[in-house]
Amino acid sequence: MSRSEPPARTVRVRTVVAVVLAVLALTFVFQNTGSKSIRFLFWSTSMPAWIWLLVVFVAGVVAGSLFPWFRRRARR
Repeated sequence: MSRSEPPARTVRVRTVVAVVLAVLALTFVFQNTGSKSIRFLFWSTSMPAWIWLLVVFVAGVVAGSLFPWFRRRARR
């Protein structure tokens, strides 16, 4: 019989990929520190680019967690 590790010690490939993508995204965000102007409809403001990129990244994470029906359902 083969022994498997306890569930608490196993790391899913999905988790590793998510962490690597998050590190790459944050690296990209913090390397772009110049000031940028953003205009949306009648609203305009200027901030460092890393803040805008971080906001977009967080919005993507929130959107991904709010819409779970886009994920593939597990077959039973």
